Amino acid sequence: MSLQVFLQAQISGTEEFLAGQSSDSQDAMADLLGRCAWLTLSCEVLPRALLAELKLSPLLLGSSSAEQFLLVLAEEDVPRANEFLNSAAGEISKLSGNTLRLVWASTENLGAWPIARKRLDDALLAKTVAPLAGGTDLAHVFAPFAAAAPEPGDSYFESFAQGLPTAKRVGWSSEQPAHLLWDSGQYSWTLKEQSGVEDDGILFPRRFATDDNSGHLTRLPQLAKRASGAHKWGILRGDVDHFDAQLRRVNSIEEHIHLSVMFKEFFAGELALLCTLPDFWRKVTILYRGGEDFAVIGAWDALVPLARELQRLFEKLVEQNTVMFPNLEARSISMGMAIAPDAASHPGAVFQEAGIELQAAKASEVGGFRLFGRTLEWKRLADAEELKSSLMRLVRDFRFSPDYVHDLASVYRESFSARAQRRAKAVKIDKPWRTFMRLSTVVPQGRGKELNNVRNAVITNLVGKKTAGLKLRPSGRVGLEWARLAAGDEK
Repeated sequence: MSLQVFLQAQISGTEEFLAGQSSDSQDAMADLLGRCAWLTLSCEVLPRALLAELKLSPLLLGSSSAEQFLLVLAEEDVPRANEFLNSAAGEISKLSGNTLRLVWASTENLGAWPIARKRLDDALLAKTVAPLAGGTDLAHVFAPFAAAAPEPGDSYFESFAQGLPTAKRVGWSSEQPAHLLWDSGQYSWTLKEQSGVEDDGILFPRRFATDDNSGHLTRLPQLAKRASGAHKWGILRGDVDHFDAQLRRVNSIEEHIHLSVMFKEFFAGELALLCTLPDFWRKVTILYRGGEDFAVIGAWDALVPLARELQRLFEKLVEQNTVMFPNLEARSISMGMAIAPDAASHPGAVFQEAGIELQAAKASEVGGFRLFGRTLEWKRLADAEELKSSLMRLVRDFRFSPDYVHDLASVYRESFSARAQRRAKAVKIDKPWRTFMRLSTVVPQGRGKELNNVRNAVITNLVGKKTAGLKLRPSGRVGLEWARLAAGDEK
């Protein structure tokens, strides 16, 4: 009886890869979308192609996401699997301009799953930081420095994106193991929209903001024009907190697979459903969704409510699975949003900036949302929206000038320390009465009870109710920036 072996592979360098751009690309948006789609599908297709080449059952695929996959093999199949992965690794490196690296490790199914998992993690870490360790194939290590054969063209990812909306299957061929194909190939798999349907297919729902007439993907300047207020677009990225720690703590391979599949199906399913709603379907395009993270691009005014709704659904998911996973650590999700400086900005750079904002949110406190340069707890986002709504009422209903928002923002610029900005803490004011008078001057009293009620609500949202110990709230700064863009001010 042959010994059972776990094989785990992962792709590193994805951040640099997604932030890049092909040298002869004519459409930066399509290039980014193609890179995201290719990366999302690569770790779905490669393990399935490996099993097909070895003539093994698809059921041996344990879990797969955008950056890693886990297989169960027999001991005698490992040498052929290594040969397959060596070939794929070299091609992936060339296709990505030497930014991506495929590494893998295998271990016998001996002892409890946490022990086997630690052996896999240690082996993968050794190959990542010291590629010559652990018997890594030397041809793969030096492949990036070898003279590469001419490629079909740097616009591969842009061409790949063009087939996204209509493709029904994704294929793979041994001649070019890194190049995925639409509706052709030596092996191919159905792209399914929902989980639990056609179980041999790949869950890959597609949602794009398209042109009204042609049905083609909306270009970024047109996408920005669909935003209410300022004509800007942005990118929203999110990541489940403590997901890796949770995977390391599960007690069995079955729990590992179930947890991985649960979050993967959550992002694929819920994002796809949200993007069909009236507030999002013409404004948001799904870029990327992995096992525990996602990225979308769209009109800036649709990204904030999308983030809030996705966080609400995530909390509901965790609550429903607490019984099954009583020690579930991945109870919160962090997000970061970056808005392009102008409609013609390079999407790769904005994608990278959104990643920086996401990491800033995680660095201050997990389970937060980084937007407009501040990190908020999710429960404080409602305060920022309330302030934004009050400010917009003053502008639209009571004819206040939008310029007064800048005057309110100047109070924050003068009072917030750099440390407070990073940590998004309320700042106590040394001279509260002077600050209160400044706010009262910027938003003067007017005639009518309704106007003064809105005015008082604005000031309360900025500094709280205790006039003797005023504190400028981070949610107030977010609300001000939100209102500024909603009013159409692009200064």
